[in-house]
Amino acid sequence: MSVFSSRTSGYKAGVMLLFFSAIAFFVGYATPFWWYNSVSSSFSRNEGIWMWCESATRYGGSRTGCASYPVDFDLPWFHAVRALECFSLIGLFAACVYALATNCCRTIPGPVTRILEALSAGSGVLGFIGCMVYVGELKSKAYISWSFYLCTIGSVLCVVAAIIIAVCNKPLPTSAVGAGGQVITMATISEGQSYTTAGGQAQAQPYGNAQPYGNPQAYGNAQPYGNPQPYGNPPTYPSPQPDQTVKAGYP
Repeated sequence: MSVFSSRTSGYKAGVMLLFFSAIAFFVGYATPFWWYNSVSSSFSRNEGIWMWCESATRYGGSRTGCASYPVDFDLPWFHAVRALECFSLIGLFAACVYALATNCCRTIPGPVTRILEALSAGSGVLGFIGCMVYVGELKSKAYISWSFYLCTIGSVLCVVAAIIIAVCNKPLPTSAVGAGGQVITMATISEGQSYTTAGGQAQAQPYGNAQPYGNPQAYGNAQPYGNPQPYGNPPTYPSPQPDQTVKAGYP
């Protein structure tokens, strides 16, 4: 049984929110709908941070084409947005991998660290800054489309997930793996208290920690007994007197 099953509900919710926000961010990062404009009923153009697409309808037929931006695309702020979003995506990927490694691939909890919270919060802040730079430099803000909103929402949710995880990330009790992989939660035990397993079954009442006995008191050297006293001769008893003869004529 993994460590994740013994986590609190708040921690689990924070981790699930982290994965959801990472998926939303990635979809917005990869799709070319940060900006969309339908010039007319026969022509539309949409752009992302990596490619742009055009769709045209002429002479009864439609044509759609996409292309990546040229290498010499001279917009410094646009390159800054792409760099910030790249760093944010790398941080989110690292946060998800770390969350899986520390919660789903372990059966015994390790020490409490803030690496997951730092990765999640840092990635969210970088992604949000990139989105704000994009919307600040874009002239036609009325045409911002759903890919931009997905990236922005994903970035904000990453920070929220980091806060939830930080609040609920508390040290787990020392755990041991029982038969069949069952995690036995060992709470702080004092005399007269019980402990329970992950399944909620009460176990025997353990006694408190045994108090170590002090060093045994050394006894003095044994006093040797003297030589046994010889017994004297047994006392002599007087010889028994013969019975007196009864005289005849005794009345």
